[in-house]
Amino acid sequence: MIALKPFFRSWYGNMWIILLFAGISSCFITFYTTYESFFSSITMKKHGMIFLFSWVLMLLAITPVAYVVYKLDTSTHLGQNDKLRYPIQFVTLVLLLGAIALRVVYKIYLALFGVDLQKRDYFERDFVVVMFCLIMVQFYYAFRRERKINNYRKKRGRVMQKWLLQKDEQIKAQEIKSNELLMHYEHELAELKSRKQRLRANHDRLSSHESRLKACLKEATQQFEVMIGAVNESVRIPQVAYFHLKEGSAKSKLVDVRLLDGREGTVDMDSLAKIEKMWPNLFFRAGRGMLIQHMAIKDQYREENDYIVELFGESNERLKVSGEAYDRLLEINREWMQILPRDKD
Repeated sequence: MIALKPFFRSWYGNMWIILLFAGISSCFITFYTTYESFFSSITMKKHGMIFLFSWVLMLLAITPVAYVVYKLDTSTHLGQNDKLRYPIQFVTLVLLLGAIALRVVYKIYLALFGVDLQKRDYFERDFVVVMFCLIMVQFYYAFRRERKINNYRKKRGRVMQKWLLQKDEQIKAQEIKSNELLMHYEHELAELKSRKQRLRANHDRLSSHESRLKACLKEATQQFEVMIGAVNESVRIPQVAYFHLKEGSAKSKLVDVRLLDGREGTVDMDSLAKIEKMWPNLFFRAGRGMLIQHMAIKDQYREENDYIVELFGESNERLKVSGEAYDRLLEINREWMQILPRDKD
């Protein structure tokens, strides 16, 4: 009985279906195979007894059919192999069960009613109907099984479609999130690249400024000989106000120099170009005949139509320069403003 519990819990072992098939089969056996009409046969007590007797016999026959079909359908190997399963089912439930049913009916009728069915036309009438009913039951289970499988496939298809739609929505959401993260990281990467370029440009600019400041410091520490009167004196560059050429200086190959303390002298140089080449970072050419030292400039401004450069020193000497030289001096001052740190208040 324990082995039969799964069978009776399944739709194969539904007792109402088995009882219904037993009733339909007994009805066919009782009324279809008789010579009397159906309406006259249904009121006969004898036929009622035969109906009940046939119903019990068909119940005992249909239940094994349902159980065998259940075992074949649930078999791991035979349930998937129709070419092997249906021949086994035909031999078991048609030939073998038919032979057993025929022999049992013969014995029962001979023992209970004293009727030898072999001498009558039972095989041609009743037994054919019994086999038809058993085959009909098997067709029902095959049809019901296919319907169950199709319903399961449809249900599974709907579930899978719903699952795929959910996965598709999740994938789309992940794609949107990934695209947003990608755009965010691309923006950050672009900012980092831009910052790297700015830092590299600033580094290059600071390196050039550093090199220029070192060159200026090196030039500012140099000394040269200035002939003041009849005496040669060593002078540093920060003491110089400007170099200039007087009339006749070119012939004597001397360059005149004016110091911030107001003294003047000469330098044994061939030309202003040579001085400009020796100290390119500290002197500014204010004209063809003058080199002004940057650190000596106190202020520059315009006075009416004149361009004035005012120097440090006791006399606060004021030099007139051309408009082109004035503009160039302003540009140099702007460059130095970018290099030198500003004082914080």
